[in-house]
Amino acid sequence: MNLTDKDHQGDDYPPPSSVCIAGKAVKAGDLVHLHPTARADAFDMLLEGKVARVVKIEQDFENRIYLVVTVNDDPGQVQWDERVLPGHRFFFFPEEVLPLNDPVKDTEGREEE
Repeated sequence: MNLTDKDHQGDDYPPPSSVCIAGKAVKAGDLVHLHPTARADAFDMLLEGKVARVVKIEQDFENRIYLVVTVNDDPGQVQWDERVLPGHRFFFFPEEVLPLNDPVKDTEGREEE
């Protein structure tokens, strides 16, 4: 089934558990490079080339798919009460990210999977 088919807009379909990007299945927990194309605001320029982790995959009422991501070098990710405050999650279309093939080293030199 094509989730962007206009005949099915507004139908309540669950979002997929993974999305194929550049021949690789991307799912929650995977690392991606961000390449925003909309240039809708300053964040699109600031987030260009950043490494982010996919938190989940969402689908809107018009059946468009979005990847919800958190940026790896965002200092707001570490909070004393373990909350993720608004503004620390970003939404990207699948065509605006590229999956990472290799582990990325975190700020202390450890490899992330």
